[in-house]
Amino acid sequence: MMDLFSDSEAETSATLPEDTEQMTKLYDTEPYTAFTEDLEFMWRWTIYRDKKLVQEGCSLTLDASRHAVNHVLAFFNVSTNQLRPGV
Repeated sequence: MMDLFSDSEAETSATLPEDTEQMTKLYDTEPYTAFTEDLEFMWRWTIYRDKKLVQEGCSLTLDASRHAVNHVLAFFNVSTNQLRPGV
């Protein structure tokens, strides 16, 4: 994960999980992929760049997850007009 303060790559073992069947794919546009997962009391969303975790968070609804992911990807200068929503 990128350390925004030192502009260096921090040590992390978080990578794209092998089994994503339980997750809802929000976006899949190279090099970014975003998923959300219903935990019944909240939705956990994760964003991966080149299969490495770059951001995660939680929202109360699926729509709120989409909005949050859109916001984070805009911060990463990913044009949300070019994003292809997941299946």
